[in-house]
Amino acid sequence: MNKTELQVKIDQLALSIDQSNTITKNYETEVAELKKQLADLNKPKLTMKQFDELTTLVECGIEEFDFDDLDNYSIDYGIDYDNRVTCESFCFDNVSEIARVVCEKVYEMFAEAEEDTNEEKA
Repeated sequence: MNKTELQVKIDQLALSIDQSNTITKNYETEVAELKKQLADLNKPKLTMKQFDELTTLVECGIEEFDFDDLDNYSIDYGIDYDNRVTCESFCFDNVSEIARVVCEKVYEMFAEAEEDTNEEKA
């Protein structure tokens, strides 16, 4: 083979690689979409109005939480080199409490359903 033939062969193989990569990316995108559809299959369906109501309930739950309560935080103080008191660390401790308040608001939107025991036995 001469130089021109080798260059043509290299160009053809590079083009084949690019086409294969494009096809692979398309398959990966399709697989990701199908996995998302599979995950969404068993999720309860909500209308946009229900999503809006859910958002409002979460906002209400967060608004009802007392962020001004100092017992919700851990603060470590220190003294700086120029004798000023500094906050060495500041940590929010009551994540579970805020989750509880928000969940209570969200639970107000739903009624408890009876579980179908026939499906569990199958």
